[in-house]
Amino acid sequence: MVHQHRFNRRAAVSAGVLLSVIGVAACTDDSGGGSNSASTTLPGATGPAASTTIPLAPPTTFISDCSAMPAATGIATIVGFPMGEGQVIGAGTCEFRGLNEQTRVVTLSLFTDPGDQATFTDLQTSLGAAAPLNDPALPSALVDASSLVYTPANGAIYTVRVLVTDGTAAEQVPLAAAILRLWLGV
Repeated sequence: MVHQHRFNRRAAVSAGVLLSVIGVAACTDDSGGGSNSASTTLPGATGPAASTTIPLAPPTTFISDCSAMPAATGIATIVGFPMGEGQVIGAGTCEFRGLNEQTRVVTLSLFTDPGDQATFTDLQTSLGAAAPLNDPALPSALVDASSLVYTPANGAIYTVRVLVTDGTAAEQVPLAAAILRLWLGV
């Protein structure tokens, strides 16, 4: 009986090793081209119609600091938390973090380059229809599906996302609108 138990365990281990080798072999590229991607086309299948254009140029809205954004003290007054100075985190984008609570974040973007504006607009189109903010001081402002508040103004696109409370992003839209009003001076 002991001999039979060893045989079953050896058979199980051997089967496991064999399946692992077969799995690895099935995932490798036999063409030698070095690519790990594969493409499969089914007869009669069609892809989705392209609705957006992917820009080939890199973002060009360059900012070296956050001086074009509202001051951290003004943002702090609106959100109710002391905020650190803004840090550039991307093309035309600054992030302000809470001084005592680094998870409290306000992100502002100012896209001045037409290419960046087109890329932003294209992204918004792909996310779905945005809703009007319905703020009389910001008549052209919109809110997207992710609760980003944005508006075209002064030949640029201004965006604000606020994540400072323990509520949902949608619950923080009024704070984003208040920061946008401060930023635009309306």
